[in-house]
Amino acid sequence: MLDRILDFLKNKYFIGGVALVTLMLVGSSVMNYYNEKANEAEFKKFVKINEEFSIEESDSNELLNNLDLNFDSFGYELITKTILAKKAVDEENFGLALNLFLEMYQLVQSETMSKTTKNILQEQYAENIVRIYMEKNDFDGGATFIKENTINSLRFHELAGDFYKFFEKSEDSVFHYNQALTFDLDEAQKNIINLKKPKE
Repeated sequence: MLDRILDFLKNKYFIGGVALVTLMLVGSSVMNYYNEKANEAEFKKFVKINEEFSIEESDSNELLNNLDLNFDSFGYELITKTILAKKAVDEENFGLALNLFLEMYQLVQSETMSKTTKNILQEQYAENIVRIYMEKNDFDGGATFIKENTINSLRFHELAGDFYKFFEKSEDSVFHYNQALTFDLDEAQKNIINLKKPKE
C-alpha cells in the first residue's frame, strides 16, 4: 500500500482536480468580465501572464520574480498562481509550489463565496499541500498543517490517514481512516479505506 502512495506522489498530475475547479472559476470570472464590464487592464494582464507561462523554457522561480501575479480579481489570481504552482511541481520545485498552495489556501479561506465552492477549493488545496509535505518528507510541517486546518470531510480524513501512514504513524493513521469511515460510504469505498489501514 505504501508503494501505491509513493506511485501517486510521483504522478505530476495530482493537482488536476485543482486545475479543473480553477478553470471553472476563471471561466466564471471571464463571464463576469463581459457581463459586468470589469476592468479591461486586469483582463489584459491576466492574458499576458498566461502567455508568459506557455513559454516552455520559462522557469517557475523566474516567472514568480519577473511577473506581478497579484490581481484585484480573486479568480484571476487563483488561476494564475495555481498554474504557476503546477509548473513548480512539474519542475520538482516543491518549496515554491508549497508556498503558492499555502497562499491560495489562505486566500480561499478569506474570500466570500458559496460554501460549496469554498469547501471544494479548500479540500483541493489542502490535498496538494499535504501531498507536497509528503514529497518533501516534512512530517512536522504536514502534521502541523493537518492539525491546524482539519476539514471534517471524507476526503480530508482519508488524506490525513494516508499522510500518517506514509510516515508510519499508525495510531494517527488509523484514527483518521476511522473518521473517514463515519461518512456515508458504499461497501467498495469502505473496503478500500479498511485495506489502507495499518495493522494495529
